[in-house]
Amino acid sequence: MGKIIEFIFTRVYVAMLVTGIFWVLTICGGVLLGVGPASATIMSLYAENGMTYKDYHWSRAWELFKENLRPANQVFYTFFAIEGVLLYGMYLMVQIPHLNFFQILVLLFNLVFLLVAPLAYAVYLKLQVHFALSYANSIKLSLIGMLLDIRPVLKLILGTALLGVISYYMPALLFFVLIGVWHFFVNDIFDPVYQNIHEKLVS
Repeated sequence: MGKIIEFIFTRVYVAMLVTGIFWVLTICGGVLLGVGPASATIMSLYAENGMTYKDYHWSRAWELFKENLRPANQVFYTFFAIEGVLLYGMYLMVQIPHLNFFQILVLLFNLVFLLVAPLAYAVYLKLQVHFALSYANSIKLSLIGMLLDIRPVLKLILGTALLGVISYYMPALLFFVLIGVWHFFVNDIFDPVYQNIHEKLVS
């Protein structure tokens, strides 16, 4: 029983710790320039330290944040821009009275592709931990990674939806715990994608 309690406590504590680091780094980046690098940083911290909370240090987090500031923002805002264009296109289409079949098809197509940008960004967060990628290769590998195995993608959609429901009913958990949990989740479910790409690059 004691081991179970310790197991749960350690994971909750580390999730709170990295969530706190995420918010501090996000603020350090002026929020708009901080979200992407903060996410990339805590993914790297988790890959390095796992659940050993004593190994998490602010100096290392700050070092990784500075390294990630430019590349992570480039990728984050590329996918953000794609998402924005799709949303704006959908907004314009729904203003058209009496949509025909083709327009409805385009609208549904856009709805599906709305998932592509956030899913590809989640893949990027995993891959950037292990590979030193150029901007172009970051985009390409993120999109390719989504297609290598559909199961992690489905798990991410379902897991993120579940965390969203929890956040809706208990918003305090989002600010103190769930951001860390989501990043741990992304790291673990996309590990087969990383292994697959690693094997192809090595061979």
